[in-house]
Amino acid sequence: MINRVAAGSLMMARPLAALFAAAIVSFAALKFIPHLLEDGHDENNHLFYDAATGIFMVFALVGTTYGIWATRRLRKELSARSSQHSEALALAQHDALTGLPNRRRLLEAFAVLSREVKDDCFRAIMMLDLDGFKPINDVYGHAFGDNLLRSFAGRLAETVGNDGIVARLGGDEFAIISPVFKDKSEASGFARRLLTRISERFEFGERQISIGTGIGIALYPHDGHAITELLRRADIALYRAKSSGRSTYRFFEVDMDASILHRTLLEQRLRRAIENEEVKVHYQPILDMDTGRIAGFEGLARWSDSDFGDVPPMQFIPIAEDCGIISELTRHLLAQACSAARSWPDELYLSFNLSPVQLQDPALPTQIQTILDTAGYPADRLVLEITETSLVKNPESAKRILNELTKAGITIALDDFGAGHSSLSYLRDFPIKKVKIDKSFTERMLTDKQCAAIVEAVLVLSRGLDIDAVAEGVEQGEVHDALSSSGCHYGQGFLYAKAVSAEAAAELLNDQADGSLSFSDTSNVA
Repeated sequence: MINRVAAGSLMMARPLAALFAAAIVSFAALKFIPHLLEDGHDENNHLFYDAATGIFMVFALVGTTYGIWATRRLRKELSARSSQHSEALALAQHDALTGLPNRRRLLEAFAVLSREVKDDCFRAIMMLDLDGFKPINDVYGHAFGDNLLRSFAGRLAETVGNDGIVARLGGDEFAIISPVFKDKSEASGFARRLLTRISERFEFGERQISIGTGIGIALYPHDGHAITELLRRADIALYRAKSSGRSTYRFFEVDMDASILHRTLLEQRLRRAIENEEVKVHYQPILDMDTGRIAGFEGLARWSDSDFGDVPPMQFIPIAEDCGIISELTRHLLAQACSAARSWPDELYLSFNLSPVQLQDPALPTQIQTILDTAGYPADRLVLEITETSLVKNPESAKRILNELTKAGITIALDDFGAGHSSLSYLRDFPIKKVKIDKSFTERMLTDKQCAAIVEAVLVLSRGLDIDAVAEGVEQGEVHDALSSSGCHYGQGFLYAKAVSAEAAAELLNDQADGSLSFSDTSNVA
């Protein structure tokens, strides 16, 4: 743009200069040529030449004045357009919402920042995103989400300082080029400072919210020289960090590439499996220890792929959560489970797990009610299991959704109780009617006094609050006996049966039609 304006100025200046030069030449010709050609005594000729000279001089003066005015105007226009160009260039290199540099600016800045790294030093390239940002956006609205992104960006920029650069790549995805470090421990400390700053509660008027993030780290020049490759590797490390737990960081390692490829292929197969309804529900019985009969079944997802074989739920459920298909998977599985449970005796219930991601979706109660209505399955025979982590992320939204489900007649159970962010306030503040004692305690309660004490405490607490307790991971007859003598009324585990197909579950019910459920270890079970 600047070159075009300058060229235009030059094109107009050239004719004006030529006009001025022509006037000067004409003036000289009219002034001096008559003296060369005439004898100088013809008064009329001199008057003519003087008049013509005056006219040319006036013409030259007007032309020159106009040329000066036009040149100044062009210079102002050139300056204004140059300023506009600079502003447009700055906007093209920065994110409009947060004011941070964007991907384009990050790539340009890296070329400069990388040259400042000496042989014995390095810079860390980091990738970050916000945990659960989409549910927050859905619950509180996009304006709230925008404010959160701006505050998040401000904390990053404040922590990084002027020796590095923070960029927003899009959505809730951010990248950092760190200051120059000499030791890997400095990069670790820098990452921990970032996590600490981010973990502090965000306040927007009367609303307060806590968010987490993961950080993936690649090192320049150790992990690569091209910024695009370093960002890719940092993104791989970010995935590993988020898989490792909430608010942590991981450095890139070469073997991560292979695991990411495996995960990508698994994700593609899972999407196809959900579309083709190849993920099935298996049912594990929950035993009434007082009667020895089945009280209900927990529906568990099972998937067998032609190439990967039997894929554990602990592997494919997190993938479904990360890539945003967990709701679709849950709807498919719950509909399948409700259809199967409809044929069970009326006193039996179906227990089904909800993902923490889903407990942030305001549309969840309506979706579940639609599934129940379509299957013709009563809401009061459905138990939805949630984890403690799903309550930590956004307690206000979780409470609202759980209250709606409870009003519809659905029972809420707290799964893996004692193994996560356990808080007794959950049992007071949320409509919890069942707790499931985590198997890490029941499996070791005969050999570990602390585990036995925890199990006993949960049972006493459940009786005091008038809620049911279900012991998970019951695999030995001695454990069954110890739980029963401690007042535990319900158990679940391989001792009674593993998770089986709908047809096999029906057979279990038929087998106990004239008595109690027969299970593997009967030597010490009453």
